Amino acid sequence: MKKIAFFVLTVFLVFGCAKKEEQKGQYLVKINGVTITKEDLKKEIEALPPFAQKMFEGEEGIARLIDELIKKELLYQEAKKKGLDRDATYLKKVADSQKLILISALLEKEIEDKAKLSDKDIRDFYEKNKTDFVVQGKTIEFEKIRDMLAQRLTAQKQKEVFDGYVENLKKSYKIDVNKDAIAGLSKKEEPKKEEPKKETPKK
Repeated sequence: MKKIAFFVLTVFLVFGCAKKEEQKGQYLVKINGVTITKEDLKKEIEALPPFAQKMFEGEEGIARLIDELIKKELLYQEAKKKGLDRDATYLKKVADSQKLILISALLEKEIEDKAKLSDKDIRDFYEKNKTDFVVQGKTIEFEKIRDMLAQRLTAQKQKEVFDGYVENLKKSYKIDVNKDAIAGLSKKEEPKKEEPKKETPKK
């Protein structure tokens, strides 16, 4: 049970739920002026995978969910109170996360949408390469391998679009590669030779 409770708390740390006090609608919980509403609760549940949603069904489940949200908000407010939101390590992680999120959004817009395949594209590939789908003298039916082909062809198409997109970016941006500095990274530093100790002449 402890592992489940920790997992649930970890899941909720990913999602935002608290709103400012001025939010319209009746609040369920108010923590130092920050409210959690029925709409917030609904969004939290919808954001969870189906198996996790079942953990918060019924009166007891809802009470458990609200308790988890209270814990999250308390921990968040305490972290801010201690100034951790201004910590250099935290800010670095936020910047790194923001960079990854922006890259993901760009790829979704520029790559995934342009790499979509129609059912005709997949079927045409199947028809042109039917000999590759023969097992023990019998050709595998299209419907049986359609999903597998779709995944493989989509991955190939995404790579083609991605490679072309990045090459165009390289041409439009100024990139200065310091080859000497890079070459120096692979060179091992020679250990410093210790100078022999001079013996003090005995009197």
